[in-house]
Amino acid sequence: MCGPDERWVLRASDQRALDEHAYTAGIDQDALMESAGTNAAKWIERHLRPLRPVILAGPGGNGGDGLVVARRLLETGADVRAFSLVPTDRSSEATRRMAARYEDAGGVIHPVDDKALDETLDRADCVIDGLFGSGLSRPLDREARRIVERLNTQGAKVVSLDLPSGLGSDSGELLGEAVRADVTLAMAFLKPAHLFYPAAGLCGNTAVVDVAYPDAMTRDVEPWARVCEGPAIRRRLPARPPDGHKGTFGRVLVVAGSVGMTGAAILCCRGALRAGAGLVTLTGPASLGPVFETALPEVITIPLPDEEGRLVSIEDRRFREALDRADVLALGPGLSRASSALEAARAIVERYTGPIVLDADGIHALTGDEGALARLADRAILTPHPGELSALTGEAPAEIDRSRRDRARAFAAKHRVVLVLKGRPTAIGLPDGTVYLNPTGHDGLATGGSGDVLTGLIAGLIAGGATLADGAIAGVYLHGLSAEVYARDRASRSLIPSDLLELIPAAIHEVER
Repeated sequence: MCGPDERWVLRASDQRALDEHAYTAGIDQDALMESAGTNAAKWIERHLRPLRPVILAGPGGNGGDGLVVARRLLETGADVRAFSLVPTDRSSEATRRMAARYEDAGGVIHPVDDKALDETLDRADCVIDGLFGSGLSRPLDREARRIVERLNTQGAKVVSLDLPSGLGSDSGELLGEAVRADVTLAMAFLKPAHLFYPAAGLCGNTAVVDVAYPDAMTRDVEPWARVCEGPAIRRRLPARPPDGHKGTFGRVLVVAGSVGMTGAAILCCRGALRAGAGLVTLTGPASLGPVFETALPEVITIPLPDEEGRLVSIEDRRFREALDRADVLALGPGLSRASSALEAARAIVERYTGPIVLDADGIHALTGDEGALARLADRAILTPHPGELSALTGEAPAEIDRSRRDRARAFAAKHRVVLVLKGRPTAIGLPDGTVYLNPTGHDGLATGGSGDVLTGLIAGLIAGGATLADGAIAGVYLHGLSAEVYARDRASRSLIPSDLLELIPAAIHEVER
């Protein structure tokens, strides 16, 4: 069920089907349009308080929503100016009715005239884009493109209803010229374009406004994807009983690191600690032990035989005992792609029967080994970027990136694992075919070591009692939120993974309060 803390992502065809279902069931089309426009107007009034808003209305439902916004803002005493892309008698029936209600309330609808529009935009303090919504599937025609180009050069805040005009709903690809919005108010449901780039970059800050669909009707909707927000993340975090001890909060065993890649292991361990793990143990090449012990005073270390700083064997009594006691295993960060290290990783996957979080070289160790993938069913989280997933599937990284939701869904369902396909947005595929898209983060996360922190963070949550799905969804969200906390008063480009570790506590506090 779609609620205030879990949003659904629908394609344009899904939205149309829901609307048609509503009309067939006797839900008044005008009532839905009134609901959408009224709630959008409330958001605009509450957050922007415009005195001189301009509304640009198209001929379809998006224009009808815009004219409802115009009427509601008129009722607040604002000096509203409304423009229609076409004469209102050429608009849809519902939009014509909204135009009549606006005029009955004292509003005037102006035709789009270059001089009048220019003069009005120059004095506006807010522009509401209601030209085209989620139904657009082709580039704008010349007239609409000219208006959009003019809109993109004026200085007032731009609020797009549902989608910035010119964007297609169902992907992150651009059709051509489109409105560059400061805020996009999605109607009831998110669309893929709100989340996938480069289209998402034109949406500005996206908020969801309610539309009066009956709850019983939305229960029949199968969302294309889901998005979790704060309260839903809070419920996915493992409990922290006040009388708990380090055993209560779980044991994480990290197998990671090699010469030149000690940082990956260190970042992963610290990520697990920041997630609240009770005990973190690091196993890595013996020759690197002094580095690990100096950098990680809170972590137990177990050295294993190595050659030139790369793991060659897992035959060690202490390691076997740690493996037996571990509540979760984090395998792969910085392990190296030396054949001996990859063979050790495969041996660990075969021996350990508990939950595993696999990243980087741990994923690479599975390449071409269907048996190893089969042994991971129902107990593993894989956290690849498109290049690492490409090694497992044989598909080109660019193709995986273009269809990340579909690829995450297919791989997770086929192998019965949780797949965290990193990128923007990160897509989290669950074995039952459900896909979550993560709404947090920014470009500062695109730096070496960021993924190592994420691996540890997810493992730490699972050690504390989170399910695989909850650990993945909450871990990715908190990882991105930590980056957002950083960027509130600093440049996102300056973020380094160690900063994430310092800000994870603030991100968790923000979710828990």
